[in-house]
Amino acid sequence: MNEVATPLPHSRPLPVALVNPVRTRDDWKRQRAAALADPGAFHGDIAKRQIHWLVVGGPGLGPAGAWLSFDDAAGGWTGWDAGNGVAVSAEITAKLGPGFEPWQRAFNDDEPPHWKWFEGGLTNACFNEVDRHVLAGFGAEAAFLFEGDRWDMSQNNGRGAPVDAHAISRKTLLLETAKCALALQALGLKAGDRIALNLPNIPAQLYWTEAAKRLGVVYTPVFGGFSDKTLSDRIHDAGARIVITADGGYRNAQIVPFKTAYTDPALDDYVPVTTVHATIAQRLATLDLADGDAQQVLATLQDTLAGEVTVQRSDAMRGVGRALRDLGRNGRVSAAEASRVRTALAEALVATPPRVDAVVVVRHTAQADLVWRAERDRWSHELTGAAADTLLAAARSAGFAVADEAALLALPDADFVRAIWASSKPVPLDAEFPLFFIYTSGSTGKPKGVVHVHGGYVAGVAHTMKVAFDARPGDVVYVVADPGWITGQSYMLCATMTTRCTGVLGEGAPTFPHAGRYASMIERYRVRIFKAGVTFLKTIMADAQNARDVQQYDLSSLRVATFCAEPTSPAVQQFGMDLMTPNYINSYWATEHGGMVWTHFYGNADFPLHADAHTYPLPWIAGDVWIEDAAVDGTTAAPRARSVAEGGVAWRPAEVGEKGEIVIAAPYPYLARTVWGDAANFRVEPLAHGVRVQPGWRGDGARWLGTYWARWRGAWAYTQGDFAVRYADGSFSLHGRSDDVINVSGHRMGTEEIEGAILRHKSLDPDSPVGNVIVVGAPHREKGLTPLAFVKPANGRKLTQDDKRRLTELVRSEKGAVAVPSDFIEVSQFPETRSGKYMRRMVRALVEDGEVGDASTLKNPESLTELRTVIGEWKRKQKLADEQQLFERYRYFTVQYTDAGGSSPGRRVATVTVTNPPVNALNERALDELTVVVEHLSRRDDVVAVVFTGQGTASFVAGADIRQLLEDIRTLDEARALPNNAHLAFRKIERMNKPCIAAIQGVALGGGMEFALACHYRIAEPTARFGQPEIRLRLLPGYGGTQRLPRLLATRRGAAGLHDALELILGGRSISGSEAQAMGVVDELAGAASDTLSAAHARIREFLETGAEGADGAGSAGTVLGRALSERHDSLAAWNRPSPLALEEALADAYLQQVHAQLEWAGRAGARDRALLAIRTGWAEGLDAGLAVEAELFAQAIVDPQGGKTGIQQFMDKKSPALPVRRGAVRLAADHGAWLDQQMSSGALLPRGAPFYPGVTPLPAWQYAFGVPKDPATGEPRFGEPARSEVELIVPVEAPEPNEALVYMLASEVNFNDIWALTGIPVSPFDNHEEDVQVTGSGGVALVAALGSEAKREGRLKVGDLVAVYSGQTDLLSPLAGRDPMYAGFSIQGYESRTGSHAQFLVTQAPQLHPVPGGGDLTLEQAGSYILNLGTIVRALFTTLKIAPGKSLFVEGAATGTGLEALKSATRAGLAVTGGVSSPARAAFIATQGAVGALDRTEARFKSLYTPVPETDPAGWEAAGLPLLDEYRRQNGGQNGGRLADYAVSHAGETAFPRSFQLLAEGGTLAFYGASSGYHLTFVGKPGSAPPETMLQRAGARAGEAVLLYYGPGSAALLDATGLEMIEAVRAVGARTVVATHTDAQREFVQSLGFEDAVAGVVSLEDIRRRQGEDFDWPRTMPRLADAKQDMESFRAGVRDFQDRTLKPFGAAVGALLKSPDNQRGAPDLILERASHDALGVSTALVKPFTGRVVYCEEMAGRRYAFYAPQVWTRQRRILMPTASILGTHLCNAFEVTRMNDMVAAGLLDVTEPTVVPWHELPAAHQAMWDNRHQGATYVVNHALPTPGLRSRDALFEAWAAGERA
Repeated sequence: MNEVATPLPHSRPLPVALVNPVRTRDDWKRQRAAALADPGAFHGDIAKRQIHWLVVGGPGLGPAGAWLSFDDAAGGWTGWDAGNGVAVSAEITAKLGPGFEPWQRAFNDDEPPHWKWFEGGLTNACFNEVDRHVLAGFGAEAAFLFEGDRWDMSQNNGRGAPVDAHAISRKTLLLETAKCALALQALGLKAGDRIALNLPNIPAQLYWTEAAKRLGVVYTPVFGGFSDKTLSDRIHDAGARIVITADGGYRNAQIVPFKTAYTDPALDDYVPVTTVHATIAQRLATLDLADGDAQQVLATLQDTLAGEVTVQRSDAMRGVGRALRDLGRNGRVSAAEASRVRTALAEALVATPPRVDAVVVVRHTAQADLVWRAERDRWSHELTGAAADTLLAAARSAGFAVADEAALLALPDADFVRAIWASSKPVPLDAEFPLFFIYTSGSTGKPKGVVHVHGGYVAGVAHTMKVAFDARPGDVVYVVADPGWITGQSYMLCATMTTRCTGVLGEGAPTFPHAGRYASMIERYRVRIFKAGVTFLKTIMADAQNARDVQQYDLSSLRVATFCAEPTSPAVQQFGMDLMTPNYINSYWATEHGGMVWTHFYGNADFPLHADAHTYPLPWIAGDVWIEDAAVDGTTAAPRARSVAEGGVAWRPAEVGEKGEIVIAAPYPYLARTVWGDAANFRVEPLAHGVRVQPGWRGDGARWLGTYWARWRGAWAYTQGDFAVRYADGSFSLHGRSDDVINVSGHRMGTEEIEGAILRHKSLDPDSPVGNVIVVGAPHREKGLTPLAFVKPANGRKLTQDDKRRLTELVRSEKGAVAVPSDFIEVSQFPETRSGKYMRRMVRALVEDGEVGDASTLKNPESLTELRTVIGEWKRKQKLADEQQLFERYRYFTVQYTDAGGSSPGRRVATVTVTNPPVNALNERALDELTVVVEHLSRRDDVVAVVFTGQGTASFVAGADIRQLLEDIRTLDEARALPNNAHLAFRKIERMNKPCIAAIQGVALGGGMEFALACHYRIAEPTARFGQPEIRLRLLPGYGGTQRLPRLLATRRGAAGLHDALELILGGRSISGSEAQAMGVVDELAGAASDTLSAAHARIREFLETGAEGADGAGSAGTVLGRALSERHDSLAAWNRPSPLALEEALADAYLQQVHAQLEWAGRAGARDRALLAIRTGWAEGLDAGLAVEAELFAQAIVDPQGGKTGIQQFMDKKSPALPVRRGAVRLAADHGAWLDQQMSSGALLPRGAPFYPGVTPLPAWQYAFGVPKDPATGEPRFGEPARSEVELIVPVEAPEPNEALVYMLASEVNFNDIWALTGIPVSPFDNHEEDVQVTGSGGVALVAALGSEAKREGRLKVGDLVAVYSGQTDLLSPLAGRDPMYAGFSIQGYESRTGSHAQFLVTQAPQLHPVPGGGDLTLEQAGSYILNLGTIVRALFTTLKIAPGKSLFVEGAATGTGLEALKSATRAGLAVTGGVSSPARAAFIATQGAVGALDRTEARFKSLYTPVPETDPAGWEAAGLPLLDEYRRQNGGQNGGRLADYAVSHAGETAFPRSFQLLAEGGTLAFYGASSGYHLTFVGKPGSAPPETMLQRAGARAGEAVLLYYGPGSAALLDATGLEMIEAVRAVGARTVVATHTDAQREFVQSLGFEDAVAGVVSLEDIRRRQGEDFDWPRTMPRLADAKQDMESFRAGVRDFQDRTLKPFGAAVGALLKSPDNQRGAPDLILERASHDALGVSTALVKPFTGRVVYCEEMAGRRYAFYAPQVWTRQRRILMPTASILGTHLCNAFEVTRMNDMVAAGLLDVTEPTVVPWHELPAAHQAMWDNRHQGATYVVNHALPTPGLRSRDALFEAWAAGERA
């Protein structure tokens, strides 16, 4: 408890100070006088008491000396021998004498402002912070209490607790520090070397920091939120040899990848400007360039990079480019010479040396995909592991029997220190030896490295702890800060450790996951002293619910709390006093100050604490407020005079109440010493017992003087630009910055830095809209200030939203997120003086509502009017947003409040939208936030109902974030947080005393379904999907699914509901919204004209209005929502008791036993058993017990290597075993004889071939169909050769949706689409749906049996129509359908859809149905056979090839099938057609069909030619085919002068395709739509090349398209002239380009060339290989696939391997750079391929489907190329070469069917009479196709045609009426 004295009248109780030496005003005055009179003596008294000093040579002291400090209680010096750690006796220290001081001169003021303190004294910060406390016997005491970011809200009765928290004892701290120190020494570091630390707030931050202090290694800590550019600048300016970082840190339950996001790009992407200048100058000297020209390049470069510390290579090359452009315009260099110079300089920049010796990486988050550079990167644990071996060996040599670290830690404290010292002693350092430097922003835009030292800094900040906080050893101190800021260094680390307090080290934000997080830490650790910036408290003030979050914790342990980092206000201070502690004081300091300079004095009644935001200067701080005043004559007296000759402004002290600039008119020991600089002269000198810096070093002395000390005439006074007001009682109020440095959430930054980042856009983009910019700080209720940018656009430009987004990202990448302006405001002019100076202060005054001042000097006073207008509008919008509070925005949730309306004044409905695209997954942070959101809503009296929904249309909530489960969750504690938090949130929802509705607009799987089940009422779209798919991942439902789902469905439907629940949980299958409603999962479906959100709010209005009408609101209980609310609350009591239903009886069900066995087969027995254990527990013991077991089992499953880790990886690799088939989903006709008879007798099933009279015959419920089922035993599809895989099935007859029709099939086409579906080659049709059977069949002839509402309304079709069925389905509402319906989600019915035409009935889209052409000219067999085959040819010839009369065409397989259709159709169109055939008979046959020639592949001289192109000798293979070409020319001599083919049509596959391509004439085009003999297609390139511009024009490249091009393929050479030419060509088009390079060096080279926004990014294959390791392969050619007919599994495995190891990694890297709102996957529209490598298999798979083009420009002759056929033909991609083209083509679209029908009717196309296959012989017909034994041109299977040759519907009906049957 806080110690208090008797309260003073009208004041709060005054705390009693125990150690604070400033307890009265007299104390303050006395100390002030002493500090000014003799600063050395005053601060020496403090320093000798606060820290230990190395004393050497004193009487009786050992040879190593002793670490001594003056102890008032002992009456003298005490300490330990520096050699052996033995306590030095009082007798020995008494010999030092009464006036002894451990330094030569306490204060050296010979050279102001470079004052020195404790000159000649030796100390070490690490010894004072760590070693001495263990020596004193406090080794077991906690030095720090670490609390990780991740949080489990379910712990502590719903109040929450950290997932990761542990104490770090002082012995552990010393051990880890020593290990890190030995590691640094092993890396070659010594005193005076510099390192950079870029780490999260984790224990390793402590260890490496203390290790640096121990050795005298100077460190610079860099805040983890800074950009890679900022980190790069600081690494270079510091001269850091080593960077210490982490793989990642946790922030708000998510991983921040430190190394990948900050360290790697900082070191890899940026080059020091000094290196750039030296490298360019050196390389220029080797080039044949005139001296003047070289100097112009260097001068332009100097100008371009002015003010920068490090730059990207492209920045440097932009400067080079400008110089070369100017030289070219002046005729000094030619374009060729400029290109040569540019290339040479870029090559030189790529070869710049490594920037650091090593990067030490702390493993914290353990990301699996960390990029590792073996030559540079070192794991921290490996280094410290080796150091531990060294340390233990040394300890053993010193006589300590320690086998391991545990034994070492078990030693008594004194022995422990001696054991550590055997290998790692603290290095004695001069008191002025630099300890660290922190960079702080300056108004000049160049950050300053502010240097602090080992002596005065450590002693001084430690002493402030006593004065402000009455800090005592053992106090727990919680400082909310990052070590990258001075608060973190001074008070979280140094002062806390030095004073032997216990620090709290918090990794995450103090207000995550809710505002009370920091308060829970205060309660848990009994925090005495709390220090944080103002921002967090303002955040809490912003919402009353936040304060309630805090109030649930006990803060009574607090002695004192203080603000820091930014000015506060009386209101904020009062809030803190009321909420946290009456002793909430206001302190002030900045980076340069080192520690507190203004504060309150604990327990001092003479300096009363009020909620007025006032504060007092410490006694030794000569603090005042001065005013610049030119009227002052002479100089004003100051504590330390300065020569008037040195300049400065006239000044006077401010009057009481007058605002002026804060000054400190006398130095003190913990003030900074200088600004880091002059590194060349920073040298360390050895001393007899320590080290010091060479005395002449002053850092950047000129900047230190000019920035801080030279402002005032005649006075030395430290000034950094802050404003304050002084009051009569000696207090001050702080008022922010006086210059252009703003303070955003405690982070100081110069506005000029932000302006520079925005203006950099002009150098990045020649077409930048930015003309000029002014940035000022605008007041913000939480951040204090926020940057606000005023942009004057370039002439003729306007600032668009896209421009603002680009500028936002630019500032974020350059300066970090904290620097991003809150808005960019466009203005036409800035206030400008007649001399051309912009008046920033006037802009700032308008924003701050201050006085603009004298505007008479402006040349454009009207600018102020414009500024007032735009600023007023901006403020109005800000105020509106603040006051309305319509939205509360969290990271993953948005809460919208709407007036409940009607008779409910003041009451609101909260609509909570899950906003975690793309699938609204509930990751760890989302669950944390959900708990907070629900808690806030539950206790808000004004919220009367809550609606939960998901963002977008695709997903409500798709469950957990499985990637997080796989990669981020490694321990049970981490895993438990997920189910625990979910259970907590969902319990709160279902127990809320106000209705909660789930408005389910999309997928609700796993956690999403469990979320919905927790709500009182569920409304869903009919198309929504529900399910518990966790079993697929070897998990069990973990968010309540094993409990609520069985209980809810059993409550609603008894045993049947329980069965359904068990099937959903164990089967893992999903159900539709309609099925969910039938089961009882969903309460209501949204209507056709409504949506779920509207329906939910309608229910709420009904609930509220009815409740208002009833007495005391009782009427609402009768509403749907009222009943749902009361039923759930009533059910909860019942659910918490054992269920009366027999669970084991349900589980004994035969189908569930089948599921049980299938899960065993699939490797999911563990998940099954866990799910059943959770279900059984809840069923027998109640809901709460079940949830507890479920949570534990779910956590176990997540971390189980054979459980979730394997299951999730299988799923992500698309290698998951199948799920169980659904109950009754697979019905084989052969197995259901009696049941079939029953169905047939009832009319529920029609006999095969039965007559069906539309509108008359009732629609049956079931039907016969052919297809492939899944195996009930395994769930796997029964793929295989058609004869064994295709079976007759019984499937339901479905009803058509609005745009659909149901048709009765009379005959259906038989084709290779069926073969793909039956064999699962190349991909499984089951990938496209969740059905357990795949009905095959594409197209046919049918009768319309029923129409959906929209199809009926259209009027084109009516029930009873005879129609030809087209097999292609598309997204009818897609905008892409306007270009070509095939581009709009095209799929082939029967293969890529779940239903096919080999069934009695078929549901189709209405546009699939067409009138039979010809007015009776076609038989019904023909009508059922022509669309797919002939339609494919129509598209190939007329759409794809655009054939022209008089040209020549070669057709593969011209005697049968589509080949014959092509021959006949082209002949009729006036082309000379030559056919490829496989027998003399077929050659003769095609001659009768109009062919001018035939090439018989079985002919002896040609037979051996038909092979794929070999890899080894493509030229020989090509030469072997010349006789074939000669024969073609001979046969066509009379037709086209012996010329080769203008066109070719290919479909026969990998043996025929290469020769067909070889037959093409120059400029010829090949179209192909199949590959019956194999999918691995190869060809030899043809002679010829073309400029990239020409080929891009041929490809129709357009501005804005996404382009991928390859650079330097297969080579390490930096220069690729053709690649550069391609980049320039694409740049001219205006496309967005990604360049793929072979090596990292090539990537750096391309990036350095200054292509600016023309290149969206560069991907290096070497980099991907480094990241992915064995998981990435870049094959030299398309890998050879197994023969699908001989070995289907090997074929599929080969396809998967190519996809997983090549396409996915490369495609992901490219897609990440090309991704855009209309191209979410980042697929290239166009790929510029290279002739010198064979990546065609990759490119044809990556380029966009349907519209994608792969383009070659170079000579391809004699080279072999390969690709995977389906990627080109099924997706109709195009391969364009200089002298030939390969075009993929496929089925025709619906419009082409119409056009084809017209041509058929006109006699321009001939429909071949098909071969008719009886229904029962369909599998045999398919087998014949598979074996290539089929003879007919086209095939149909007869369903219900009673006799051949019928030509009309009437004839059909008459035949049926006559009793004829199929």
